Amino acid sequence: MSVHQETRVLASFLHNISGPKLSKKVIEAAKMCVEDFLGASIAGSQKRESQIWKSYYSQFPDRPEATALEPGFCRHQAETSAALNAVFGHVMDVDDVHNASITHLGAVTIPTALALGQSLKKSGLEVITAIVAGYEAGARIGEAINPSSYRYWHTTGAVGAYASGTAAAKLLSLTEIQLINCLGSAGTQAAGLWEFLHNGSMSKVLHTANANLCGIRSARLAALSFTGADTILEGDRGFVKALAPEYNLSCLTRNFGYPYRIEENSFKPYACCRHTHSAGYCMEQILKDHALTPEEILSIQDDTYDTAVKTVNNPYPENPYAAKFSIQFCLAAAILFNDLSDKVFCQENIEDPRVRELMEKIHIRTDPELDAVFKVHPDQWTHRLTITMKNGEILTRQVDYPLGDAKNPFDWETADRKFRLLTEELIGEEQTERLLTQLHRLEELEDINELL
Repeated sequence: MSVHQETRVLASFLHNISGPKLSKKVIEAAKMCVEDFLGASIAGSQKRESQIWKSYYSQFPDRPEATALEPGFCRHQAETSAALNAVFGHVMDVDDVHNASITHLGAVTIPTALALGQSLKKSGLEVITAIVAGYEAGARIGEAINPSSYRYWHTTGAVGAYASGTAAAKLLSLTEIQLINCLGSAGTQAAGLWEFLHNGSMSKVLHTANANLCGIRSARLAALSFTGADTILEGDRGFVKALAPEYNLSCLTRNFGYPYRIEENSFKPYACCRHTHSAGYCMEQILKDHALTPEEILSIQDDTYDTAVKTVNNPYPENPYAAKFSIQFCLAAAILFNDLSDKVFCQENIEDPRVRELMEKIHIRTDPELDAVFKVHPDQWTHRLTITMKNGEILTRQVDYPLGDAKNPFDWETADRKFRLLTEELIGEEQTERLLTQLHRLEELEDINELL
């Protein structure tokens, strides 16, 4: 790769992604991503953060272009629906994750693709193509900067404008040069800092909403000949070098289409940070074989990779959102409630003396060998639990790829079950089944509005 070419080469590949050339496997992967995100959004639309965003947008003039993914399925202008759905779909922490880039790609790609797809009356296959391209952009750029950027930068927010902008560019039929300009504008708006974890504040969904809006704005400006840096990724004062002390520019351009990044995506069975999931799955497997009671446990040691320790080592979470980023709470909840669904993450459980007492027994640390594996294989998020019982018995289990991971994937039965659990109570069985039927044939829809 010659100097100052990565942005152009990546843009050329993204521009040439074509719906009719996508394999059945890629299309099925994209459909599962859309189904997963819709389920997360419909459920998340009821959360407090979502209500605040709806109140914010209620102050402004509106027009019915695209659907908000909530009971009633009201329509708003495309940017409003994209922002709302980005909040709805990310707020419960049950949306998808691309491990190698540490990015929630659905929340920064699908809202834009659906909103613009609806307003432009695009086909299901055109929307799928935009989503595949958006995931490709976000994942590759996230891989180039991680894990070193992750200490300060929430990757989903930081690369989200690229994913959203790429999806928008595909639906707006931008030229290759216009797509380069779109990426340039998207990159200079990148944002999303982890400091919100300090007090469990609401900023995480602001990151996803902002990314979608930045991406749409960048694409629409590019369509009007607004220019952006054509070396936004690799430039000396560009995105990658600004965010990452250690980086790998080859991630941006190597092995195009082998496979598409959307084929490597992971889905969440638990409503908490993905960095806790291997540990949660460990505990789930242990509990199948052993009836543990907290009183019998002397200690629980969680050995894992350093990025997980820096993200989810929180023995004293202050609120439900902070608890989703606390390995101590997640493991205690798994033992006491045998459940890691969203309802478990509540203030009552955080303050439960049994939970507090059990959290005191749980410790997480970096294992140098597991961290070395993570650095070579960034898609492998290993946790190893060692439970020491008061009677001297020691229980150990290690999980490299938890349920939902690309190497331990959901099948359609599991994906549909998750969708029903998230939606039926809110929109009813009939509406849920109608949506599932349309989602399963998404690529056949002549107009994406048939879905919603």
